Amino acid sequence: MQREGYSLVVRQESLSGYISVLDNVKDGFRVMRCDHSLLGGEWINKPEGHPSKLNEPIYAVFVTLEAVRLVETDSESPSAVSNVEKHALVIGLGVGTSPSALIAHGIKTTTVEIDPVVHDFATRYFNLPSNHTSIIGDAIAAVGDLQKERRTYDYIIHDVFTGGVEPIELFTEEFLMDLRNLLSPNGVIAINYAGDLLLPSAVSVIRTAQSVFPTCRLFRESPAASPLGAEDFTNVVMFCRKLAGPFTFRYPVEADFLGSPARRQHLMPRNEIEASYLEHNAMFASFVKGHPMREKEEMIIRRDQISRLQTSQMRSAVGHWHVMRSVLPDVVWENW
Repeated sequence: MQREGYSLVVRQESLSGYISVLDNVKDGFRVMRCDHSLLGGEWINKPEGHPSKLNEPIYAVFVTLEAVRLVETDSESPSAVSNVEKHALVIGLGVGTSPSALIAHGIKTTTVEIDPVVHDFATRYFNLPSNHTSIIGDAIAAVGDLQKERRTYDYIIHDVFTGGVEPIELFTEEFLMDLRNLLSPNGVIAINYAGDLLLPSAVSVIRTAQSVFPTCRLFRESPAASPLGAEDFTNVVMFCRKLAGPFTFRYPVEADFLGSPARRQHLMPRNEIEASYLEHNAMFASFVKGHPMREKEEMIIRRDQISRLQTSQMRSAVGHWHVMRSVLPDVVWENW
């Protein structure tokens, strides 16, 4: 690997798979791996005079999730300095990019991460701050406990993706309803979905979220290729409100960026798409491939029906495998 410019920092088998941290010595960045996916990454060395209060992330989507703070509702227009007594819940830790920013803004933050090694590595190798509440365990059980304690949150970030597929049980109608119950009246949730947008599973996730939250807006990480190919693998961030009604994003001010060039460039959501756009493309792709999509009500994901999405998940995992092989060389995936 050293000949490829990479150096292994640490590795360990754990609950969710093979976890390791790798440095790209040549380009100067560090990433965390779980099986065949990357949970996040940061630049190792800050340039001289770099004003950022945090490590600089290398992946834009984790920065965009932080825009949950920028949502303007009818009864409240948040500002960059009005974070006192705000509370946030983050489901899925990764390297800690989003929760670290929330903590830096003075928001009382709780993280839920099933894998203790991921939390340990995020703390030791990516400088996850200690001044937050950390829950190590299953998200469904943790959210159930938080409901019993009558906790509420102004912001929820839902970002769970490991090993090439999303844990579909965390996208069910029941789980999303539990998260809605944890939101304050003006609360906002940001849901990151990574997958092939031409597969029915992507439409199912979006339809399910829309069945739970009355108002959602969708943003893809990068513009769609034109024309679309056989796959359209990307991240889609869904911003949803607990209450009905349109919402906008206020324009960030200097304090929102935390001195970070990446946040200056990627904090404001871009590449908005309509849910109907995804449905049209997925429906056409399903027709071409001979797998007609189900009716709208049938595509809502419920706990007793998640097995029907296994085929789509396997196809999405294969697509993710190809994407990851383009991010890092084969020899790196096979030797660290």
